[in-house]
Amino acid sequence: MSRPDDGHRSFFPVGNPFRVILPGGPHLPRKLQALLTSYEDALALSLRKLKPENALEVLTLSWMMLAVDCLSQLHASIVNLITELELPVSDWDEKWVDIYLNSSVKLLDICIALSSELARLDQGQLLVQYVLHVLDTGGGFPSLEHLKRAEVSLKEWMDKSCTTCPRLDNCSTALQELAGSLCLMKVKNSAKGKVLMRALYGIEAVTVLVCSVFVAALSGSPKPLVELHVPQKFGWSQAFSDLHITISRDLRRQLSRGSVAAIKELEEVEASARKLHELARTAQLKEVNDNLACAVSHSVEVVMTDSTSQNGGLEDNLKLADDTNQEIMIEITTEEGTQEDKMKVKQDTEAISHGNEFTMVESISQHNNRNKTNAISDKSSTMVPERASAPEGSEQLLDCISSMSKSVEGLRLGLDSLSKRVGDFFQIVLTGRDALLCNLRMSDAASKVAEVRP
Repeated sequence: MSRPDDGHRSFFPVGNPFRVILPGGPHLPRKLQALLTSYEDALALSLRKLKPENALEVLTLSWMMLAVDCLSQLHASIVNLITELELPVSDWDEKWVDIYLNSSVKLLDICIALSSELARLDQGQLLVQYVLHVLDTGGGFPSLEHLKRAEVSLKEWMDKSCTTCPRLDNCSTALQELAGSLCLMKVKNSAKGKVLMRALYGIEAVTVLVCSVFVAALSGSPKPLVELHVPQKFGWSQAFSDLHITISRDLRRQLSRGSVAAIKELEEVEASARKLHELARTAQLKEVNDNLACAVSHSVEVVMTDSTSQNGGLEDNLKLADDTNQEIMIEITTEEGTQEDKMKVKQDTEAISHGNEFTMVESISQHNNRNKTNAISDKSSTMVPERASAPEGSEQLLDCISSMSKSVEGLRLGLDSLSKRVGDFFQIVLTGRDALLCNLRMSDAASKVAEVRP
């Protein structure tokens, strides 16, 4: 038998779906619905602006600056929304206040950690700037001493760049907590409260997503990235889902490489630093070898000249050349270098010395009858001449210095701009929190005065 009220059953077995789309249902005033729609449309537009064509664009300072600008606009717009709602703080539920205060304090901590990491990266640029200053010779090739100083500073900077700020690990924990506590508060008997809760839910979801990307990029790890699933009943849910998928899909794979410097501008500087460090070491070694060969050759010429001018014995001349080569060998091997380099230098010196014995015999026999004045060298010839031209590969080194200079300047400007934006965002969040606390104190004071009155 059928029940007498079967004919009065609702057409929708799970309730009215329009209550899901419009949480206030038919009881939400038109003005409030217009405010909510305007706010969510603006939120969706901001999310679409943040969606990159390529997920790797997220790992750039320019995208991060755009993201902070969007967050600042969203947090400023919610203040305007609260003002337009004309919802006094005294009407706020205690749960709303607790959620807002807890979320805001964690967000402030995240901003402090991000600012600290950006400041650390900016301070590290001082070493790189020093390297460029040392190697700046007005277009000429740097000296051996300058290359040594640059190599040491580059090594120090690369070692420091491989470390991360411990505060970033705390940020990852805070973000996971914010993502886990993200929910839409149920509000009864307050249409304005429903609009406010929807607005706060939206801005918190976007803030957690963007901050997780920031922490992941600065730490070079996909661990801080959060998984958020926004219900489709929100007008901005599709734009949020598209952005989330675009970022998470490729970004996790990119960060899984384990690179500490995931930001593109920072990676470019690190790549130039590694290349410049290697070129500086190679240039130093070649400089030492070239100077050795030049010094040995010159010492032989001096001995030959003295021998022909003084008509000395062949045996004494050979001994003098051999002693000179040994002195040069002792001086060169005291310089920094690997054992392999020293052995190579020794072998080259012995070969030159052995060959010079025959050269001197032949030279002495050919010039025995020459005029004595033609054999006397100029006083300046007793000094070891410097190489007139830059060593082979100098063009590559100079190009690397120029490329690194441009990368460092781009990184410096990007870090300065992003740090300023993060600081401004911090002030916006702090101002909103202080305003809420101030209004709560005023409400409490007014209520106490009302209770005291007869």
